[in-house]
Amino acid sequence: MQKSNRTIQELIERTGGEMRKEGYAEATVATYEKTWRMLLAYAQRNGIEQYTTEFAHKFLQDRFGSLDGLPRNHTQAEYFRGVCRLDDLFTHGIITSKRPLSKKTYVYPPEYCDIVQSYMTKRTTDGLSRSRLLCFALYLERFTTYLSKNDVKHTKHLNSEHITRFIKDTADTFNVSTVGGTISCLRGFFLHLKEIGETTMNLDVFLPNVRNTSEDTIPSAFSGDEVNKILSCIDRCNPKGKRDYAMLMLAARLGIRSSDITGLVFQDIKWNDNKIEFVQQKTGKTILLPLVNDVGDAIVDYLKVRPQFDSKHVFLRMQPPYSRLNSGSLYEITRSYMCRADIHIPPGKKRGPHSLRHSLSSRLLESSVPLPVISEILSHSSSDTTKIYLKIDISQLRECALPVPSLQFTPRGCDGQ
Repeated sequence: MQKSNRTIQELIERTGGEMRKEGYAEATVATYEKTWRMLLAYAQRNGIEQYTTEFAHKFLQDRFGSLDGLPRNHTQAEYFRGVCRLDDLFTHGIITSKRPLSKKTYVYPPEYCDIVQSYMTKRTTDGLSRSRLLCFALYLERFTTYLSKNDVKHTKHLNSEHITRFIKDTADTFNVSTVGGTISCLRGFFLHLKEIGETTMNLDVFLPNVRNTSEDTIPSAFSGDEVNKILSCIDRCNPKGKRDYAMLMLAARLGIRSSDITGLVFQDIKWNDNKIEFVQQKTGKTILLPLVNDVGDAIVDYLKVRPQFDSKHVFLRMQPPYSRLNSGSLYEITRSYMCRADIHIPPGKKRGPHSLRHSLSSRLLESSVPLPVISEILSHSSSDTTKIYLKIDISQLRECALPVPSLQFTPRGCDGQ
């Protein structure tokens, strides 16, 4: 659709009017109007009358520094949503639930654009998943930007010092998982450079080996009492609470991943057979789970108050626009109830719906359910994947504890008498 040619003032007035027509709460519109007034004042200071998406990006960047399209706190998110509503109308001509400004676009230095594109095309042909390709795009953006800033204008000029310094800087900034992913990406990228004749060196030999496996981590799990506290603090007297309770029950009782919960469609629920059957978004495999009574009751309770909106997805936003929820929304919902439950969550422990999946595994182990059975419930590819949960089976670990030998201590300078 051709973008509208409106002044910023006209776009603000039209957006507010369209949001009210779509049924947005007046308080929500008022919050957005606060952001729009700031945007308008910013435009007037810079002598700008016409709205463009680039101008919106510049406003957010100047307001928050290096935003990268990702709000990092409540205030930033509030401004971000307000600007996105303007950009909806500007770009699409309607108010949608989409947030086009949040779609990250990766920018590479001009001298590296073609090389990166050829590598990404190759990896796409190799069958890499979309999420994996997006990770590679991010890693290569960081790497090529680093090279450009250090006056390395061609891959033929790359040497071990450049690579070592970049990996060191990455390790100083990010966790071991990101470092490992970056090295994996660069290893394939360097091999590609040699294949297409962009370098004659085996640059991959300068990359360190970083051990980063699931065995290095401890799953974040909560006890049965803690999970019950989280579920019990949900107010099921209102539609939103009924929806949230149903989603968290799917995670806590059946161990369903967040992407599969938000992607659940009506045809996945087999009411007559008391089953839930769906294709997992992560693995592409079909899984069949029992629709236990408390989970089924929670879903039915939610469906009675679900917005009357024609959508195949079960879980929707409770206010206009009535679109499906995404995994990020479910994470925030889960995190808020965990905070409200007033349970002890030590630093580093995860607070999203996946921790409820871990908690289910922990309780199954405590009940002496065999690993192969747990693997089936969680739809793991093998029992080896499930073995990671043995680290949090405290009762079984206690049985493996070895006695501590007694030590005889003689103070220094004494002859033992």
